[in-house]
Amino acid sequence: MFRGTVPLGHLGGVRLGAHWSVAVVVGLIAYLLASSILPAAAPGLASGWYWVAGVLTAACFMASLLAHELSHAVTARHHGVPVAGITLWMLGGAAELEGEPPDPRTDFLIAAAGPASSLLIGGVCWAAAAASSGVFPPIVVGSLLWLGLSNIALAVFNLLPGAPLDGGRLVRAAVWKRTGDRRRAVGAAAKAGQVLGTLLVVAGFTEVLLLAQFTGLWLALIGWFLIGAAAAERAHANVREQLADMPVRAIMSPDPVIAPGWLTVEAFLERIAFSARHRTFPVVSFEGAPIGVLSLSDLARLTPEQQLTTRVSDVCRTPPRVAIVPASTPLTDILTHHPLRPGADLLLVTDNATLAGVVSAQDVTRTVELAMLHHRERR
Repeated sequence: MFRGTVPLGHLGGVRLGAHWSVAVVVGLIAYLLASSILPAAAPGLASGWYWVAGVLTAACFMASLLAHELSHAVTARHHGVPVAGITLWMLGGAAELEGEPPDPRTDFLIAAAGPASSLLIGGVCWAAAAASSGVFPPIVVGSLLWLGLSNIALAVFNLLPGAPLDGGRLVRAAVWKRTGDRRRAVGAAAKAGQVLGTLLVVAGFTEVLLLAQFTGLWLALIGWFLIGAAAAERAHANVREQLADMPVRAIMSPDPVIAPGWLTVEAFLERIAFSARHRTFPVVSFEGAPIGVLSLSDLARLTPEQQLTTRVSDVCRTPPRVAIVPASTPLTDILTHHPLRPGADLLLVTDNATLAGVVSAQDVTRTVELAMLHHRERR
């Protein structure tokens, strides 16, 4: 979903990013403000002023979305749940938690933090619009009022009871608290999300067909997203439960074809790469300790002369770009912290400081698919 993400830096150790679809949303909001809302609130101005105010207000709205997600992140970290990053995208934002809340109360607090932030921002903007009426130009007052109403609407929408919305998290926390069964709570929140999404799709198409209001298509799109996201959340929870006690050694490929770090690139190509049916190789030292990962694409920048003199260990990717983990590492940690690109990455698995095997993206995908089919791979 977020492959087209542009990095925005880090804040307090949390990675920030924006999907390319954010530009589309900013443009749509700016157009809506500049073409209808702001001209109605402050008539008689040149069109350029409406566009300037529209773009600035749209950017402020995206900043308020970021504040919403940061509230989730700050609350999660306060309660010991690591946060990998925050990504803004077309339908809002997503705080990527690296762990699960340890109890229903923490789950509730993390979920409630976002809507509380939006309500606070909405209330401040609304109060600022009321206080500045007659003091600031009407276009400024209109922009503040729109920001206030939009943030309040955002909070109300997010409190709807269905995953993956914050309201769905609140449902999960409540069911978890009442039953003591987190899996049952996840299922209840996911089912509520699918029901909510279906209702939104029906409402959206009803608006289009009966009222000829094509804004209903946006409502239907949101409903369709909720249905898919709720199903994905339930599947993700089931997979994590299936793999909860599986170590990475259970899915690794033992005895992989290696790239000796002491060889020159030319020797590696002649002796190993041309005959091996692989694109990516683990690189090891003379003692068998893993050094890094070498893919054929890594060698493309070398000239034939450089291949004769460059050692494999000098051109391979090394930590932190490559993950090296003990064989006993839980597989769920790998799924969370070490995403692998097909054909480009390998996870290096060690046993007593020597290479025991490797894990590829195909190994992970196969294991996850088996877990989704309620099977377990055994070795």
